[in-house]
Amino acid sequence: MFKFEWSGKKLKTPWKTYEASIRRIFDLKDVLLDEPKEDGDAYYMFRGVHRPEDEKKFEFYNVRYDITVIPPKMIGREYIKTYGHYHPEAEPGLSYPEVYEVLQGHALFLQQTSDVSELLVTEAKAGDVVIMIPNHGHVTVNVGDGPLIMANLVSSKFSSNYEPVKEKHGFAWYYTAEGWVKNEHYDKHPEIRETEPNAIPSDIYSLFVDYPHLFDWLNRPSRLW
Repeated sequence: MFKFEWSGKKLKTPWKTYEASIRRIFDLKDVLLDEPKEDGDAYYMFRGVHRPEDEKKFEFYNVRYDITVIPPKMIGREYIKTYGHYHPEAEPGLSYPEVYEVLQGHALFLQQTSDVSELLVTEAKAGDVVIMIPNHGHVTVNVGDGPLIMANLVSSKFSSNYEPVKEKHGFAWYYTAEGWVKNEHYDKHPEIRETEPNAIPSDIYSLFVDYPHLFDWLNRPSRLW
């Protein structure tokens, strides 16, 4: 793993300073439990972060490494979270998966099927790795009192679909300071099933660079199991 420094809208690495794509609080208003009272930066996304000597490997395997930073914040009653989205199909009946590593902080990863038959919740802290499995949309919540810094490996061959989440104003459950609250825009609310982080060595960047074939399931999800 390489060293980096995060400062607001910038991520500084030994070879380059990356500028963030910024999600604002008002950008999240369609998926929040409470209407935000003021705007401001919600979180920062640094996409395609890699050492120059590793660029060809990422391109050849159609994989991207990103870093996302979510500062601690409450928006109304709700802990700050990502917007949430679904992935398109990579193979018949299977959408693209993704893998996250928590570098710093305390996260809840929510995974929900599009038919709302299942909602998985994984609590993760620094060093934990969580796979976003096929056919599940996902949202990440910062439940800590400090910044949540996480990295992900994902296929570079698709664009995410945010519309199903927007239409329902988020996932079926919101996570608040008082616990779980139902999203009343849904007709049904699946039982929340808690899962454990995945048994994958941390530092997914180095693991991919050294053994990229181990991540071929990012583009061929039938190989995940």
